Amino acid sequence: MLLKPTVVSLPAISLIIGLLTTLPALLTLLAPAPAEKLFKAFPRSVWPGRVIMALCVVWAVIWLVIMPFEFLKILHPYLWIITPLFIAGTWFFIPDLLSCRAFGCLAALVATPMLSAAQWHPSFFRYFIIVYAYALAIFGMYYIALPYLVRDHITWTFAKPLRTRAVSAALTFLGVILIAGYWVF
Repeated sequence: MLLKPTVVSLPAISLIIGLLTTLPALLTLLAPAPAEKLFKAFPRSVWPGRVIMALCVVWAVIWLVIMPFEFLKILHPYLWIITPLFIAGTWFFIPDLLSCRAFGCLAALVATPMLSAAQWHPSFFRYFIIVYAYALAIFGMYYIALPYLVRDHITWTFAKPLRTRAVSAALTFLGVILIAGYWVF
């Protein structure tokens, strides 16, 4: 199942997360000036935040529907009304740094399938996925609560060219390890 992946899904998850980690880092490593312009514009950009937040809300609602809790069942008939209202509410009532909050939501949500797939896998490499998933979840929660941290981290990363290359190289290396996990599993 897509929402609750098993150990069979771990190679694909490792490949996808590795690609999503490597591509922006490699872009920054190869073309730091355009990447800086792109990343510095992200926190105040409206439409990426709206799209990512809508995706996150729908993903969270799907999780609410499949959770086996009785107290959540009373919400199920109303979710078709609550979901668009919640999406519109996030768009119009918290527009400031919405992209940063949406990125944090996505990071926190992505950790769940990673942990589900790595939970019972026999490989020692699964601990790498587990640590990365918890790091994503923790950073995601911080970015939801303190969205200006995304802007501050981007500014800090691009403040010095050597720092930009070091962070980009480290993230590229991390992504390559995750991509290599596709063949390890």
